[in-house]
Amino acid sequence: METSIIEQQRQALEDIERSEQAIVAMMQQDLSKHRYRLLREHKISTLLTQIQTRSRQVLSLNEDSSGRRHEEMESMASHQLEQFTKRLDQIHAHYRGLPGGTVHPPEMEYARYAVNPEHVEREQRKKARAGGVLEEDTEGLVVDGGDTRDERSFVDEGDVERLDTMFSGDERLGRHVDLHAQHDLYLNLPQTPRTTYLEYLGQFSSFEEYPRHLKSHPTYTEYLQSLDDYFSGYFSRAKPLFDLPKTLDEAQKTFDHQWTEKKVPGWQAGEELTCTTCNRQFEKPTTYAAHMKSRKHQKAMERSKEPIESGDTEEKGDASRRVAWLETKVRTYAQILSDSLRDTRANIERRQGLTEAERRREQDEDDDGSGYSSADGSSDEQTYNPLNLPLGWDGKPIPFWLYKLHGLGIKFTCEICGNAVYRGRKAYEKHFMETRHATNMRRLGIPNTRQFHGIAAIDEAKELWERVQRDGKKEVANKDTFEEYEDSEGNVFNKKTYMDLKRQGLI
Repeated sequence: METSIIEQQRQALEDIERSEQAIVAMMQQDLSKHRYRLLREHKISTLLTQIQTRSRQVLSLNEDSSGRRHEEMESMASHQLEQFTKRLDQIHAHYRGLPGGTVHPPEMEYARYAVNPEHVEREQRKKARAGGVLEEDTEGLVVDGGDTRDERSFVDEGDVERLDTMFSGDERLGRHVDLHAQHDLYLNLPQTPRTTYLEYLGQFSSFEEYPRHLKSHPTYTEYLQSLDDYFSGYFSRAKPLFDLPKTLDEAQKTFDHQWTEKKVPGWQAGEELTCTTCNRQFEKPTTYAAHMKSRKHQKAMERSKEPIESGDTEEKGDASRRVAWLETKVRTYAQILSDSLRDTRANIERRQGLTEAERRREQDEDDDGSGYSSADGSSDEQTYNPLNLPLGWDGKPIPFWLYKLHGLGIKFTCEICGNAVYRGRKAYEKHFMETRHATNMRRLGIPNTRQFHGIAAIDEAKELWERVQRDGKKEVANKDTFEEYEDSEGNVFNKKTYMDLKRQGLI
């Protein structure tokens, strides 16, 4: 049966309205389990895509490029009763040819979006505990072979299994990230220090320390592309409602401006101190100037027979821009997923403190689905921590007596580390020997020696460094005065006097 243009528009508008109502109904549900909340986001994303498709269809029909809609409107306006009778006869003829057909009203299909899946799950468990055996039937859930439940939620059969296959075991349904493959690629980069996976999670988005002249290596581009592919796919799986294209467009505009102004992090300095012929980068202009005059550089220039074309220079500039843009995208991903990355590191540290039996038991609970009960519990129960105590390895607040014993109520701020706050004297003193503090001290041009431990203010560190340098110069200047020498007759002189008398032949 041919559907008229106006009826197609009506159906499309009805689908749009019912999809909007379904989204509102799902958003009003108070879901405590993470897997159901994630499934709801995927369902809403699907409905939003459906709304966009149907809206484009309505706009296309309104344009009426073929003129059929205008003809139908004129025909309905002039022969209303005849058109109604003709349409009714077509409907009767259509359904007479389908005597056993089943009608599925759209309101029944959309009604399931208003049903809480956790409520359905609880009802099923009550029936199972009462002695019934749950069986799947085409018409619904059959309990004890007689009690049929027609209530269905927005969770379809197989949705949970499909959701489990989307994520790896370490990702835990999008709570954490899994960068093991990218960590392996990072370790294979040239001149890369050996870092553990836990250390890598805290520094993978920092590209400023990586040598500039090595960023043109193909393996580095492959590594960045792997990070980009993973995070773009991770957002579609773990955060389907997040508007990633909009965020990347804003990051692209900022990047274009910074690239024009040569202010992109990791690319703004040292460009003029890079020798592309020898593939080396220098930190000081004096060292760079000496290298350009060296015999080794001159020989390298002679060996490069092919002259540098302007097209090659532009191609290298475009390649550098692509690498810098990939770095910017990874930094954007890391900034958005800062909470997930922090939870991932905390989970790794927690699992390192577990025994093998505890890890195996936790894995079995996760496979059964019961392992998500603590993390999927209500937000009020999970985050109830009125004293704001730190969390232990089990994810629960530590005892108050332990909190007072370690002095965790006292907070220490380190200006050198970007005003980072540390709880307790032990954590504060420990951070002076960590990589983060040492790196920031190196950026200030100050060695991270033991005499600087305990100094958190930038001005105090610079003042102490100037004092150490002055004392060192005085020590070198007074070295001749401090050392004493004795001649053959037992007379004692300082070094300067002794050397002068010896040169004159007096002793």
